[in-house]
Amino acid sequence: MNSKTSAIIVGGGIIGSAIAADLIRAGIRCTLVEKGALLQEASAAAAGMLGAQVEIHRPGAFYELCRYSQQLYRKWTEELEELSGVSPQYIDQGIVRIAWNEEDENELRSRLPWIQDAQWLEADEFRELEPALSSHIRGGLHFPMDHQVQPVQLAHTLQAALRKLGCDIREWTPVFSLIERGGRVVGIRTAEGELYADHVILCAGAWSSALTEPLGLKLPMFPVKGQCISIRPPVPLIRKTVFTKGCYIVPKKDGTMIVGATQEEAGFDKRCLVSAVGALHAKAAALLPALEQAELVSTWAGLRPGTRDELPFIGSSSKAPGLLFATGHYRNGILLAPGTGKLMTQLVLGQSPDRDLAPFAPDRVLAGVDAG
Repeated sequence: MNSKTSAIIVGGGIIGSAIAADLIRAGIRCTLVEKGALLQEASAAAAGMLGAQVEIHRPGAFYELCRYSQQLYRKWTEELEELSGVSPQYIDQGIVRIAWNEEDENELRSRLPWIQDAQWLEADEFRELEPALSSHIRGGLHFPMDHQVQPVQLAHTLQAALRKLGCDIREWTPVFSLIERGGRVVGIRTAEGELYADHVILCAGAWSSALTEPLGLKLPMFPVKGQCISIRPPVPLIRKTVFTKGCYIVPKKDGTMIVGATQEEAGFDKRCLVSAVGALHAKAAALLPALEQAELVSTWAGLRPGTRDELPFIGSSSKAPGLLFATGHYRNGILLAPGTGKLMTQLVLGQSPDRDLAPFAPDRVLAGVDAG
């Protein structure tokens, strides 16, 4: 390992942890600093869909970034599993997105000219794939390349891999500020003292902006609360993830299903409300009527790091020389983890990144593109 090059990663969620794993394997010494427990915020609250197709509504740079990361995913998880001995429970059964009415159908069919892996299926064709689906569906799109993982298992996989790799993990270590010297960010101030490295990478999710504002860069980021439920039907009902407007149902290997998710700008409130739980179950049971008899296993809420233009911040900023950004991935953090890890490693090594990062540049906020 190259002991002369080091990096501090602020934020131990899925993005920060993925970057640390890639950097260490590239020979960079890494310190991963997290204000709480590793991988316990938005990362652990996700459903685990790798929905580069089903969740993206328009072509462009973000869609291409999602596809790029999706194509890396299986090999990335296999390597982490081999290293850690812990399975992330990768499932390759695909995702179906259901249309209930003509408006839904028109919107989904409008994607077919640019989407890369999708097929329109009529209602009877869908029920051949998944017989438990409601008889009232109109049809929809089948995305065979949109897979899934179990987020909690992936967190265990990454944690075990990082420890095997020798990552310096600092949990329960809030970062108070960034340290500048000679006009460059060179370190961080924490409750345990000051830390310095050749590279500082910001992956603090919804908490990122508090660290950049003193540098003159106010990132318009905000937490988006997402409530989910886990339920267990009496018997397995579906193999594929089922998605429709306002609801998705993700079957897991242990026989449970994750149903999500609300989208609420509610500050940092992580309470689960009965009204949200009831609404999610009602939507799920409309898709799969047999879920009326499902057992409620658990409920939870996570805080996704939202941005006003719904694009992450990846790259560097003229306002903060020496600082690299990998934050604001909103509801796509799980999906974008391997791609972001690879791109950030390329930047740290001084290589040209595989993707054009200009659309995700933090300095776009200086022009008012993301104001609000």
